[in-house]
Amino acid sequence: MKIDKSFCEEVIAKARQKGIDLIEIYALEGKILSVEVKEQKIEGLESSNIFGYGIRVIIDGRFGFAYSSSKDRVDDILSKAIENTSFVSPDNSLTLPEPSGFYYNVNVFDPLIETIPQDFIIKKALEIEDSAFSTDPRIKKTRKASVTISSLKKTIINSIGINVSYDSTSLIAQIMVVAEDGKESQSAWEFEGSRFLKDLSFKDIGARAAKKAVSLLGSRRLSSRKAAVLFDQPVAAEFLGFLAPSFFGDEITKGKSMLIGKIGQRIFSPLINIIDNGLLDGRLGSRPVDGEGVNSRVNNLVVEGILQGYLHNTYTARRLSSKNTANASRESYTEPPHVSISNLYISPSEKAKPLSLKELMGAEPEVLYVLDVMGMHTANPVTGEFSVGVSGLWIENGEVKFPVKEVMIAGNVIDLFGRLVAVGDDLRFYGPTGSPHLLFRDVDISG
Repeated sequence: MKIDKSFCEEVIAKARQKGIDLIEIYALEGKILSVEVKEQKIEGLESSNIFGYGIRVIIDGRFGFAYSSSKDRVDDILSKAIENTSFVSPDNSLTLPEPSGFYYNVNVFDPLIETIPQDFIIKKALEIEDSAFSTDPRIKKTRKASVTISSLKKTIINSIGINVSYDSTSLIAQIMVVAEDGKESQSAWEFEGSRFLKDLSFKDIGARAAKKAVSLLGSRRLSSRKAAVLFDQPVAAEFLGFLAPSFFGDEITKGKSMLIGKIGQRIFSPLINIIDNGLLDGRLGSRPVDGEGVNSRVNNLVVEGILQGYLHNTYTARRLSSKNTANASRESYTEPPHVSISNLYISPSEKAKPLSLKELMGAEPEVLYVLDVMGMHTANPVTGEFSVGVSGLWIENGEVKFPVKEVMIAGNVIDLFGRLVAVGDDLRFYGPTGSPHLLFRDVDISG
């Protein structure tokens, strides 16, 4: 079964016949294939076809939504969406976006991924794991190695002019490995993702994970102190992901953001910019339009440490008298749009001199190089307070002295980013968030 524009346009026409002026249909179809291997055996293989649509109506400031995976139920689903408006209070900020008249050409579709056979995906998952094992004999097992591909078509049409459809693909590969030496074991994770097959090196994923896990063998405790802390790229990206909801317009309206009232203030080090950019070719968060059909754009959220604004969809922009930043997001046709990131990343500002990893390691007399962080989910998203476990490497005068385990770092994320003193030249993305290495000074470390 296919969803084409003519079907969506018929839904809009039926709503108009019922006297509804504000209606939107969001349709999603495609396929997802995922394989998981362990010790060179297939642990899981899942293939699914996605098909469905969600209908959103706004009547007298009241919102209604319903969805289905059957085209034959469209009359019932439309009636259900209309009926659901009677259960909510009116909100004058509710509306639908108008068309912009143009869309950027952002490259998010790879025909090679669309036609990849199942056997190829299995082979690549096995290749990731085999690469980890062959990198070092101390890699004794993997918790899992997986490859997931998707090919999707999204269509968004509303009653006031939005009419857009686009195809996208994605490929995600990851592995968790375990290194063992005697009774000690250490684990490490690696990830790569893109919308293009050519961007991934499957062997490198396994090798990087193996080298990281092995580097942590022989770990020691560290006494409590204040010291410089260097975040590996995935750790920096995880902290950025923790910070991300504070930029969301719906979190601002709920009073749940640590950034409320701080526009125009220097909240972080002047050495960094934070950017949300949906127009990067090949990135997993890229798209020509957001979940409401608004053309994607570049949003400079933080420039030289100064907060410039928040992220919005149509509703939050109107509610807060701001500009729509094209950040309406939908993970599925089963949900109405909410605010989220496209590609959110940290980059050096014009005031920074980006450094190599070697230069960052030697930039302070003593550095805790954090390779993994545990317990980020316990951090407070409203106040920014965190206390998390970390593992990594202790470095003195640029030389690795020993690996470190069972230590904590604590503080406030805004204060932490204010202590940033150097930025790497090596931006990497982990899903839709990305960062180079980041070096902070005077961080509280508890042994």
